[in-house]
Amino acid sequence: MISPLSLDSGGVDWILAAMTSDILYYEVLNIPLPELQNIKTLKVAFHHSTKNEVVSHSIRLSKNSTVGDMMNCLKSKVELCRPDAELRMVEVFYHKIYKIFPPHEKMENINDQYWTLRVEEIPEEETNLGPPDRLIHVYHFMKDPNQNQWKFAVLSMNHPEYLKDSDIVSGCFQKRDPYVWERYLGLEHTDTTPES
Repeated sequence: MISPLSLDSGGVDWILAAMTSDILYYEVLNIPLPELQNIKTLKVAFHHSTKNEVVSHSIRLSKNSTVGDMMNCLKSKVELCRPDAELRMVEVFYHKIYKIFPPHEKMENINDQYWTLRVEEIPEEETNLGPPDRLIHVYHFMKDPNQNQWKFAVLSMNHPEYLKDSDIVSGCFQKRDPYVWERYLGLEHTDTTPES
């Protein structure tokens, strides 16, 4: 049985002796330190539009670089469906898109520690949206385990407002404000995963 060290019987001296060492660990940098301090590294997940694959990339650019600069750098590392494809970067948390980054946003303002940064090709049908057109975020959720039907709802702050067959979905998303992404079209269904 191991007994705890007694501070009275030289335990502190033994701990101090164990903590001191003549070995110095260091890393040789391949770039000067001031340049390294000005670099931001972002980990992004690139979702290919036609292949069912996701590839993670670490992109290192100056902190003053923009999202547009980062996406141009990424274009040289990934296979695109078409040479003129545009990319977008979104912030994802718990399978919901919380933000679409504008190309002019500075990389130094982006946090990839708690969010997943997803980069994807913008589908052709979304590149020429007119004033009446809207992108609507959609996700699925499960509420009532006893129901065997699918229901559509508009969700705001995780509170569903169920749609009737006569409702016009686009009317629920006409408002143009910075918080429009807090509204989702939700598809409620039962959990069909097998129980273990």
